[in-house]
Amino acid sequence: MAFSVGDIVLFESSVAGKAKFHFCFYFDDNSERFGFIFLNSEGEYRDHFGIDCGKIPELPKSRTGRTVFSCPTVMRKTPKMLGPLRPRKMCRLPKDVASEFYEFAKSITSMIDADKSRLLTTLKLLMDEA
Repeated sequence: MAFSVGDIVLFESSVAGKAKFHFCFYFDDNSERFGFIFLNSEGEYRDHFGIDCGKIPELPKSRTGRTVFSCPTVMRKTPKMLGPLRPRKMCRLPKDVASEFYEFAKSITSMIDADKSRLLTTLKLLMDEA
């Protein structure tokens, strides 16, 4: 795949019925599956991390001016499942956003423990990247 954990990726979403941005926050070697969180432009509900669009300049500005990470909605995809969806790396999650997201993610209650742990680990690694 032309992206890695910590990247924001654009691909067709069968759930949404259109191309959507997703944050790749883990790869499970045992099941060979990537884990993704949807990015939306509206609907900041409990356990949704929202920021101003300008904090991720590589993404187009949304009609609301917000980018919302829908943490309760985790998608799991194998490389084989992703192939036909034509995934395209848009950018790496910026370090300052990872830091802000990390503080927010500590209080998430709607993710299973394994996913929350993976998310926190990835955000910490992104914060510490050179």
